[in-house]
Amino acid sequence: MGKITSHMKKQIELLTKTFKNPQAVASLYHWLETELAYTSNHIEGNTLTRQETALVISEGITKGEKPLKDYLEAKNHAEAFRYILNELSKNKRISQDDILKIHSIVLKGINDAFAGRYRNVPVRIKGSSVILPNPVKVSDLMMSFEEYLQTEKDVISRAIMGHFKFVSIHPFIDGNGRVGRLLMNLILLQNGLWPIIIRPRDRKKYISSIEKGQLTQDTTAYEAFMYKALERSFETYVDMFYPKTEETKLLKIGQFAKAVGVPISTVRYWLRVGKLIPVAKSDGDFMLFSLEQVKKFKRK
Repeated sequence: MGKITSHMKKQIELLTKTFKNPQAVASLYHWLETELAYTSNHIEGNTLTRQETALVISEGITKGEKPLKDYLEAKNHAEAFRYILNELSKNKRISQDDILKIHSIVLKGINDAFAGRYRNVPVRIKGSSVILPNPVKVSDLMMSFEEYLQTEKDVISRAIMGHFKFVSIHPFIDGNGRVGRLLMNLILLQNGLWPIIIRPRDRKKYISSIEKGQLTQDTTAYEAFMYKALERSFETYVDMFYPKTEETKLLKIGQFAKAVGVPISTVRYWLRVGKLIPVAKSDGDFMLFSLEQVKKFKRK
């Protein structure tokens, strides 16, 4: 599992302090109710916009040109998120009963015959060559999965790899991705962290990284993708409460070199010998540096 950078540690410290305020927590959860419904459902092909998702969740407003199923998915996901928030107060381990309950909410009114029930038929993922477990094995696999959730000590690993293990079992006929992401975020929330948001534009990378891990048993790409999504999500939460100022903005390597007054080759040398370490990486995987580092390295 990826290493927690000094930048992420600062994010966690700042957010932990911020969310001691109940109003800040309520504000975040209210925003996440819609954001997670929109992003998670969009990955599964839902056609609602972020605004349409918000309107149907908060006011029950629908438009005739969109499928009823899309609106039900939005409302159900919001209800499932409220359910996992309620579970936080109970401070208990996640059980198979919890998983089945979350699934029953996610599929409510969409596929009631299979809501809250493990599959008893073979399934395939459209467009994928991954062979999923035989339905007769699902019950035993879910028992092992429940044990994993109760024994894995590393919280981030439990959340991220737990998600991978769950979608690889694929215990339900439908709703596996949405339930898996809700479980992942429940684990993080239970342990004083915050949800991972998978952006719709990252859908292909997300799905491909999971499939690669399933086909090769090498989850390196998946873990890297999810760890980056985790860090980016935390950055989003920090920005919600602490908008970036001139003092907090981050610089790419060229900007950093110019600010310090040295050639880029010098900065690369510092990086190579370990004299300089980037505080974060951008969405495009560019190294980022702080103004505090500029002050430290700036040539007089």
